[in-house]
Amino acid sequence: MNYACKEASKLASDSLDRRLSLRERLKLKIHMLMCGKCKNSNKTMELIRNTAALISQSRSGEIRLTDEQRESLRKALEEKRDNE
Repeated sequence: MNYACKEASKLASDSLDRRLSLRERLKLKIHMLMCGKCKNSNKTMELIRNTAALISQSRSGEIRLTDEQRESLRKALEEKRDNE
């Protein structure tokens, strides 16, 4: 992982905890447009976060995904597997 990817990864992670500045958002967006690996990594991170949110919202302990969510999860996992 080169310096630009490390910086993009940190910004993507930071964006989960706080609102990035305009400069940071632009920097991250530009990097994601040029770097498929970071784009896929960010999608995976978002998927994990969204899945964790679904789990925490579930009162019965069961996770009920919509067909769209299931398909999105399947595609993200396939992309991750194919890129490794």
